[in-house]
Amino acid sequence: MFRPASISDLDLLLSARAEDPVGIIDVERYRRELELHQYRPEWSWLHEINGRLIARALWWGQPHSDYPVSLDCLWVDPSITDPGIIAGRLVEAGHHALRASGIDRLPDLNMDVPQNWHDDPRAVAAVKWRQDAVVSAGLTETIERLSYAWTGNKPTPKRSDRLTFTPADDRVFLEIFSEAAQGSLDIHTQADLAELGPDVQAADDLDFYLGLPGDRQMWRIAQNLKGDRVGFIIPSRSAYNASVSYLGVVPEHRGHGFVDDLLAEITIMHRDNGAPSITGTTDTTNAPMAAAFRRAGYDVTAVRIVFGPHPANILGTA
Repeated sequence: MFRPASISDLDLLLSARAEDPVGIIDVERYRRELELHQYRPEWSWLHEINGRLIARALWWGQPHSDYPVSLDCLWVDPSITDPGIIAGRLVEAGHHALRASGIDRLPDLNMDVPQNWHDDPRAVAAVKWRQDAVVSAGLTETIERLSYAWTGNKPTPKRSDRLTFTPADDRVFLEIFSEAAQGSLDIHTQADLAELGPDVQAADDLDFYLGLPGDRQMWRIAQNLKGDRVGFIIPSRSAYNASVSYLGVVPEHRGHGFVDDLLAEITIMHRDNGAPSITGTTDTTNAPMAAAFRRAGYDVTAVRIVFGPHPANILGTA
């Protein structure tokens, strides 16, 4: 009843169609990323009755990863009167298999919603049943994130005249990941730091960003005119766009507006490489980063709600 898909299930799995305002993984994206080994049959769970698709859950991961890192799509046939119950059982079945395979942290659910979703009863209902489903399966913590985009018809931010940007090896980035995580306003970073400690958290960050499809040679350390290390930038890529993948200022240099300098450099580097658009995200609680995006000419394009496990319920912890 609740099972992982096989290649022979592909047409059935892809028969889901968008019926509500929550984003859905469409046929083209799934097939494309299936070829890249980012979606996989064993990470694509379904519920069917007599050959009819009732529900599906699609987990996504890096091409060479043993485990998925996110649940990207949770869908139930609109004829089902209580979709949260069916979806919750499907996600729990997937979680059971992931635990059995040795995963140490259940993946978050990433859910894209319209900017005004709070004012749309259909969107509120669509979010509610998905929330009910994943909370029942152990994903109890909620973060709301804003997605931004800069396009070539916008003015390019002014390049910094108080910072220089230089390449550095992975050892240096490991150090500055750990430094910049201290006091971060990013909720995910806070949770990872509390759960893993600074060394493991930094190593996990490095491994994740090395796995993105962007060019490692674009990573830079930012120094002031005295040669002090102020922060860093990672202008990388998502599956589809150039992105503001990560930037950070070390604690002793916060409060001086360096976030604008870092974001400007990322934007200029991507523009100079011919990127027609650049995307980025930040938590709604991270007001300084949201303000920096606005000052740099980035517009809000979507809202993403993230549901994850509570740190006390991370597998392998107390």
